[in-house]
Amino acid sequence: MRPFTPQTLRPLRSLVSPSSAFASSRVPVSRFYSSQLVQSKRVSPSSTILKSNRTLPSLFRFNSNAARPLTESPVTSETDGEREKQNQERRQGEEAYQITFTCKPCGERSSHRMSKQGYHRGTVLIQCPSCKNRHVMSDHLGIFFDKSTTLEDLLKEQGQTLTHGQTDGNLEIWDDGTLRSSGPGQALPDESAKSESS
Repeated sequence: MRPFTPQTLRPLRSLVSPSSAFASSRVPVSRFYSSQLVQSKRVSPSSTILKSNRTLPSLFRFNSNAARPLTESPVTSETDGEREKQNQERRQGEEAYQITFTCKPCGERSSHRMSKQGYHRGTVLIQCPSCKNRHVMSDHLGIFFDKSTTLEDLLKEQGQTLTHGQTDGNLEIWDDGTLRSSGPGQALPDESAKSESS
């Protein structure tokens, strides 16, 4: 329990205004005050509010007409299926990057897709499918780093570079002019690595 200090009374001083410092024997019942507080003597915060712990709860009525939380709606498999379908449609229409990298702790090579908006304006973490480590790709929200950081910045600090390329169907066009084929189910060779990151 916190010790009593005069600062504790500051929020409660507004309850007792100078005009209502003297309560009469006839007090109109309001929705915020209890009818049990009718007194004919001077009302002060120290005498009524802090006299006992039982007085404070009787001062206020709680709003029972508050809106219910939105999370109480029943979750059905139909709504989950609809939401998943909407998410897939949204992801097909948004611009995205595909990154292929090797996880340094476990050596697993994997490809991942991340939205351009998330990469350039948000914070993106990619989880390694093998060791479940999470790798920071960008942080513009200041969660992990003090300044806005992207993968290019992180690799530049370590003296490494990021190789950029474009895909056209199953054809990869790299910035250095090389072409590689990567169809569904085909793994990229190690020399076509976009980057090595931790």
